[in-house]
Amino acid sequence: MTSPTPAEDAPVIHTSSRASTRDSVLGTRNLMTVTALGVVGSLMVVPLTYLSVLVAVNPRGILIMCALMGAWIIPYLLPGVIVNKPGAFLVSGLIMGVIGAFLTPQGPTAIIGNVIGSCFVGLPVALFLYRRWTWWVYALSGVIFGGVNASAYSAGFQIALTREQTITAVILAVLSCWVGVGVCLLLKKALARTGVGISK
Repeated sequence: MTSPTPAEDAPVIHTSSRASTRDSVLGTRNLMTVTALGVVGSLMVVPLTYLSVLVAVNPRGILIMCALMGAWIIPYLLPGVIVNKPGAFLVSGLIMGVIGAFLTPQGPTAIIGNVIGSCFVGLPVALFLYRRWTWWVYALSGVIFGGVNASAYSAGFQIALTREQTITAVILAVLSCWVGVGVCLLLKKALARTGVGISK
């Protein structure tokens, strides 16, 4: 009679079918955090949308909105700063877009706009294959988000800007976004002290 092999004696370990998602953005804690930040972010995005319509009616208004670009980047960037998981930016952007579709004049196109905004912010992190969640990568997010949006404001609101005004708009937007990045990093530290911050 032969003794059972170690493989036969080994206990069978049963794991949840959701174990693979636990450490992703779809994990319960991560998804709840990103969803909550998306809802809170919409409380900034919706008023900023109306403010843009009211203010961006001339070149000076465009420059003012570019100077406020840091307020725009915070709701898009913060979810990824808090939850360092691929998809965090996209999920929160989608949530803000759905809310914006009901609460802004943009209607369903708000979904597209918010998802695109979240992609601009998340692009640098994606380029580093989600291995670099650091301040300088977020600073690159500010350059892309601020630069692209400032460049597109003129066409979006159909207001002609001179070359000097366009350059000024981009500089103001990028600097403002860097301030927004700083705010997000400070919020991460504050939330981490309360147990909300999630490590990599």
